[in-house]
Amino acid sequence: MRVLRLLKEPYPLNSIPKMTSFAAFVAGFVFLFLTFFQPFGLGGGDLVGLIKVTATYGLITFFTIMLATLLIRTLFPAYFKEKHWTFGRELVFTLLNILLIGLFNTLYSNFKFSIGLNFNEFLLFLFYTIGVGFFPVVFFMFLKYTHLIRSNVHTAEDLSGSISKAKPSTSLDQDIKLSIHSELKKDDLEIFERELVYAETADNYIAVYHLIEGKLEKSMVRSTLGRLETDLADRPNLVRCHRAFLVNLEFLESFKGNAQGLQLRLRNTPNEIPVSRNRVSKIKSMLE
Repeated sequence: MRVLRLLKEPYPLNSIPKMTSFAAFVAGFVFLFLTFFQPFGLGGGDLVGLIKVTATYGLITFFTIMLATLLIRTLFPAYFKEKHWTFGRELVFTLLNILLIGLFNTLYSNFKFSIGLNFNEFLLFLFYTIGVGFFPVVFFMFLKYTHLIRSNVHTAEDLSGSISKAKPSTSLDQDIKLSIHSELKKDDLEIFERELVYAETADNYIAVYHLIEGKLEKSMVRSTLGRLETDLADRPNLVRCHRAFLVNLEFLESFKGNAQGLQLRLRNTPNEIPVSRNRVSKIKSMLE
């Protein structure tokens, strides 16, 4: 049961740049490992020949990871949504990468050394190749997960404590009207600051969540979150907490941490809103 719960736990989804760095690291590791340890009789030839072969294994590893990452994410974009990404999905995707790396490296080995593997031998060789990478990868995934959990939960508890210590603001008691400008002038939105709960990017629009007679409503405005942040720069309680979210700290209720990072909860809404790591210190300073 614990294993099943772990598979459903949130896990950070690597961006394409991070996957490129990861692919380069793994390729470098494969190259160095094969060059120094020379398994499967790789050291039978001269040094230059050895390096050519091990470098080819490294390049195959790099391009396999990148091909799988770009192709699969293009074909199944809905599957690779960060808010839905879990330890289990990361594990499946990682195992798929290991399988493909093992497959292409086995094919190269059979071609380069004229091994002449039959189908059963091919599967056995592939199994050994996958076995070398499986356990270290799962081990490091678990280490990364536990480290992120501890770090983010501690930060969330620290920030939640700051909420209770924060000095109460009087801004919600004032009739401060906000103008949220739209690219279509007739669709400009004017609301009181005490009514604005949060805003979220929605393609070419921003979804503004605000209270009307105590009930949370959504208004769509054709604009960008960057423009909204600029328009509201003089309102200290309205803070960009993520590339896709701007929140009103007056509605801040609590923080939560998991392996993906930090999330905050606002009064009047059940949604958990992500907090970018580079914005944590700013929010913390505003709560002190």
